[in-house]
Amino acid sequence: MSIIPHSLGSLIRFLIGIFLLQGVTALLVYTALSTDWQTTWPLFALLGGAVGVLVALWFNTIADAYRHRATSRLSERFSKEREKIRVKAEQQRAKAGRSQERLAAKARRSSWGASLKTGAVVGGTVGIGITMMLTQFVTLGLVTLSAAGGAALGYGVRARQQRAIDNRRLAAEARELQALETVSERRVLPRRRAAGD
Repeated sequence: MSIIPHSLGSLIRFLIGIFLLQGVTALLVYTALSTDWQTTWPLFALLGGAVGVLVALWFNTIADAYRHRATSRLSERFSKEREKIRVKAEQQRAKAGRSQERLAAKARRSSWGASLKTGAVVGGTVGIGITMMLTQFVTLGLVTLSAAGGAALGYGVRARQQRAIDNRRLAAEARELQALETVSERRVLPRRRAAGD
């Protein structure tokens, strides 16, 4: 905390008030000593008190104006900081969205390639099973067909489970981002108390 105020205008106003108070007080004392001060002292005391009250009100006005300027500066700085945080959160959200899109596209490409290969293997196995059934290897053909059906069913269930897991993860991330957005703004500056408090 510095002794010199941040605003030179406030310093000059305070100095003018102090010099004015000292000058008026010196003038009142000189006038009181020049006159019959024993009979006029209540008048000079009232004049001195009135000047003191006026200067105190002046100082209060100067302090209130300075406090208001400081509050405005802090409010402006906090709003700029809050805007920076919002922009940063928006950038992170956009970055997360882009990375999720890339991961989803990569997963689609890899799953498409894997499903094509899997389909070819299952189809070939079914073909071999049907051929074995037609060539009198019924038991071996049925085993081959059931293995191919089980493999196809297993890959289908696994793909469905993976999709459900990904959807839950994306929903959780969306809730986290929504929680960041809906954080209520708290009033930074305290309210002024009423005269009765």
